[in-house]
Amino acid sequence: MNDDSSVQGHGSIVLEGVTTHNLRSVDVTLPKGKFIVAAGVSGSGKSSLIIDTLFEHSKSIYLGALSSKSLDLGDGDYQFDRIAGIQPPVALRQRDGGYSNPRSTVGTLTGIDGLYRMLFGAASHPVCPVCFGPTGSDLLCSDCGVYTEPHSAQHFSPNRREGKCLHCDGVGELVGFSLDRIVPDPSRTLKEIWDGADSGTFAVPNCRKVFEAMAQDTGIPLDRPFARLTEEQRERVLHGSDTVYSIKLSKVTNDFRFEGILGFLERAYRNASSPARRNAFANYLAREACPACEGGRLRTESLMATVDGRTFPQFQRDELTDSTARLRDALAKGRLPGQVRELAKEIVKQCANIAQVGLGHLQLRRPVVTLSGGELQRLLLAQHLASDLTGVMYVLDEPTAGLHDAETDDIIASLRRLRDLGNTVIAIEHDEAVISAADWVVELGPGAGSRGGEVVFEGPVAELLDHPGSPTAKALHSPPAVRRTAGPDGAEWLDVRSLTRNNVEDQSVRLPLRALTCVTGVSGAGKSSLVASLHEKLTDALKGASGDVEGIKHLDHVTYVEKRPIGRSSRSTLATYIGIGDHIRDAFAGSEEAVEQNLGRSEFSTNVVGGRCEACKGLGLAEVDMTLFRSEHVVCPECDGRRFQAHVLQVRLDGSSIHDVLSMTVEDALAWFDRLGHTKIVKALRVLDEFGLGYLPLGSSTATLSGGEAQRLNLAGELNKQHRGGTLFIFDEPTRGLHPADTRHLLALFERLIASGNTIVAIEHNLRVVAVADWVVDVGPGAGRAGGKVVHCGTPEELRASGTSASALHLRRALEGSTAAPARPAAPLASTPTSTAGRPVRPEPAALLRAGADDPLPSAVAVVTGCGGDAADGGVTPRGLTVASLTTVSEEPALIGFLVKAASSSWASIAPRPHFCVNILSDEQADLARAFARTRPDQRFDDVAWAATADGCPRIEGAFGFIECRAAGGYRLGDHILVLGRVLRTGTDGDRRPLDRGELGNASAYGWMAAEEPAETGATP
Repeated sequence: MNDDSSVQGHGSIVLEGVTTHNLRSVDVTLPKGKFIVAAGVSGSGKSSLIIDTLFEHSKSIYLGALSSKSLDLGDGDYQFDRIAGIQPPVALRQRDGGYSNPRSTVGTLTGIDGLYRMLFGAASHPVCPVCFGPTGSDLLCSDCGVYTEPHSAQHFSPNRREGKCLHCDGVGELVGFSLDRIVPDPSRTLKEIWDGADSGTFAVPNCRKVFEAMAQDTGIPLDRPFARLTEEQRERVLHGSDTVYSIKLSKVTNDFRFEGILGFLERAYRNASSPARRNAFANYLAREACPACEGGRLRTESLMATVDGRTFPQFQRDELTDSTARLRDALAKGRLPGQVRELAKEIVKQCANIAQVGLGHLQLRRPVVTLSGGELQRLLLAQHLASDLTGVMYVLDEPTAGLHDAETDDIIASLRRLRDLGNTVIAIEHDEAVISAADWVVELGPGAGSRGGEVVFEGPVAELLDHPGSPTAKALHSPPAVRRTAGPDGAEWLDVRSLTRNNVEDQSVRLPLRALTCVTGVSGAGKSSLVASLHEKLTDALKGASGDVEGIKHLDHVTYVEKRPIGRSSRSTLATYIGIGDHIRDAFAGSEEAVEQNLGRSEFSTNVVGGRCEACKGLGLAEVDMTLFRSEHVVCPECDGRRFQAHVLQVRLDGSSIHDVLSMTVEDALAWFDRLGHTKIVKALRVLDEFGLGYLPLGSSTATLSGGEAQRLNLAGELNKQHRGGTLFIFDEPTRGLHPADTRHLLALFERLIASGNTIVAIEHNLRVVAVADWVVDVGPGAGRAGGKVVHCGTPEELRASGTSASALHLRRALEGSTAAPARPAAPLASTPTSTAGRPVRPEPAALLRAGADDPLPSAVAVVTGCGGDAADGGVTPRGLTVASLTTVSEEPALIGFLVKAASSSWASIAPRPHFCVNILSDEQADLARAFARTRPDQRFDDVAWAATADGCPRIEGAFGFIECRAAGGYRLGDHILVLGRVLRTGTDGDRRPLDRGELGNASAYGWMAAEEPAETGATP
């Protein structure tokens, strides 16, 4: 190793000769301490390089150093010549569907629940276990004369006997059969209810016949709607009677008593002997809050304990922004005992990290299984932000997957924060904004699979844009997609009412048929809930319960193509996953040679004993036990990797063996089977080819597919099952994991489905797809309790023109081209500003800072707000002052500047805090600007509505916009200080116009001061 490479390795991570999966002896150098993005089309080799090689090798080195039993604890199948300069690795991968425990909540996943338990265990006072009244300092209830035990953290755990509710075993809810599910439409008759019952439930012949006997005996009409039955008749239908009837079934007569629908379901469910049998009753089961603890999961004594006047369940039910604000206020005003103040500060810190990634709407009690994919990704990222690790290599697999464009800025700010702590941050990403924000880009490609695996580009973003061979650069420069939309005129419509699930309550939508509808909204707004309720309503309507649906006559089927991980078994291949494995085996078994040798379809399977190679069990690879080292896999010496025995491989179909066919790419196999006339195989392969997966071999293992390839394979597998007209397809984020260059394959398939008479409803964040949709349903306006409403239902053009939501704002920006490509770096500042600690300010890219579409910041009135008081005690006393010099110092490093008086008491109170907020006022708020300029600093917020930012900094409610900043440094300018702020996030209200101060000159009635005084060199505040 020469001196140059040795020096290079200290400041860089060096990978040489990487041949993992499809990589072709790749050499890359990644600078440490930078924000790096690995880009490229789906399947180009990004994950193979960053996760399967760099992360897995780094993990094995560091785990091996901690273990005395093994020299290599990694599990990656990686191959390389040399890797140098590695750092301790931390990975954040895509893990949708990995959290299925019903007891797992946001609080337990993040560990905040444990902190609250300790807080309540130390700071709450026990109540009497008999009358639940107050106890004295000696824990004695004076009324009952009973002592109680002191509280501990275990008294607030639903998983410990000291704290959990015994009625529901700490789950908080009970599962039972629901009348609303048994009789979803009371206008249906008893005969229709029985006809529509799920097989294996109360529709079984003996139950139905004994019911009909009881109905005839007691005069219950079978053709009368359930809603028109008398109370006594409904009671008999649900709970039965004591009369015994002789029923003849299959020539056998037995005596039965009708136990009622509920009685039958409860008994049959209780006695079910298999999971499959129990699943037959799933459609009639519903969850309801436990009547003993009312969903609180704790015993009564624990539920009644309080800290600062609030119970443990109340903190669990509060949105994190609300509970954090209450704790901050309690800290500032000294309402918490001294022994728990540090604990409360830690809770505030961790909740602030979650709010920083846009999840302040979550509740600690919310089950993890109900989180959207975007919410789960950000929650995991917030845990990394809370660690404050330095010198670490963070590897993130598409951290913005499933996020709205409005939330991507928060993720970028969080990743930069990890970088600024002294870490190397490497993200595999397709999002254009993330690529534009990177310090360094490594692009793999140029194609996917065997057509990729090479380094297309390596360097800064600005140089990427000028690289002629980069598919990513081409996608960034490309104009928005063009599609001939159907238009609402003359369309047939589907109207659905009473959509209700989670935070969506009683909403209605109108959808055009044989068209593309996109459902948009920020993460957590309720898109998945709305669509799930839509699917349920349409499914019921197709069965006959069409009370809330109009236009169902135009539909024959509804198919929900959910986002889910595909099978990752080493035996699962592309051919078996899409269902053509049997057809291929049948084709070979029907050949003349196979018939002569008496070979059936099983001999052509790698999973069945008979024709497969038994040395490798049909895998083509043999495992070599390396004792102390990790086992290695080599090509099977018996079959030479061909997976079958010799006599099977001798069978030819049109000159090709089964191994030859499984080695064909989808593209080649499509032409081959089409020539042989195998229509079912051709149909499935054509869908894969249209999805851009033509380069994959038929026998490739699904375990080796990238996230984008797996997503497309999942969609293709579902579409192969349904290809009929009159179907409404529901897709859950179909472009997730796809490079912009791959989106065209998806749009082409959508076009074919629509042309065949189908309708598409897609939950989608990709604005390139939303912009070309026929119809948009925008859900919001916020997330959690602030969402759940249909704020727009119309064309994309209508949303763009008049919408005020986050989707409308970003759609306007996308169509105007403001996010099509990143800006070139701005010219460097005349002098490098310094932070308050004397360190240089690190430039970082950012979106253009604008108050409106065309108005630069200097044309607006601004009020700077922040917190006063001692920064160490969690105080949030708001402070604010009006400034007249707000300007963009540099768009690319994301720095803004403004002047304040050096003697300003308000700024002196705000400056020590880590964050402050610049509020851009609108025309309606001129009086507010005057009030801030003239009143005493301690009275400026008395009559002002204000809210907390993600970092707990006060901002003015209803301002035209706000810019949340971190102090970056300052310069002395005579009697003033030029303050520089690094932008963390921005927000605007597109309906308002910023207050123009152009006619006011250098001084105004608002108390602004001139800014022409010469700077005093070397002076800082």
